[in-house]
Amino acid sequence: MSILIREPGDWNESWENFKPKELSCSHCKELKIDTDLMNLLQEARNELGPIVVSSGYRCPEHNYNISKTGKNGPHTTGKAIDLFVTNGQERKRFIDYFTNKVTGLGISKSFIHIDLLGSEDGFEMRPNSWVY
Repeated sequence: MSILIREPGDWNESWENFKPKELSCSHCKELKIDTDLMNLLQEARNELGPIVVSSGYRCPEHNYNISKTGKNGPHTTGKAIDLFVTNGQERKRFIDYFTNKVTGLGISKSFIHIDLLGSEDGFEMRPNSWVY
């Protein structure tokens, strides 16, 4: 069952390659991250090697200021994350790995967006993929 982690003290030791600070809002430092997403991220790290988070949780104000999705975008749910990619080979590895494991997959030159959103989160158009 999916749970939202809101306190660094609730961080699961099995997510050994990630720190709460990496997934917290860069604007207000609030932490809100889904445990199922973190389990998937750690599994990917174990299989694929190093993974760099470029954007995790975003508070509504921060998301409004930097994203077209406004105050209610995917990152405000704690169920979405962007992963930095360095080249086309890494992008393809991430796409191949996550395609059948996530409900949202966004592809950019410099990052891959993944999410576990569904209609219960207010995102009716899932599964979905897009290019930035």
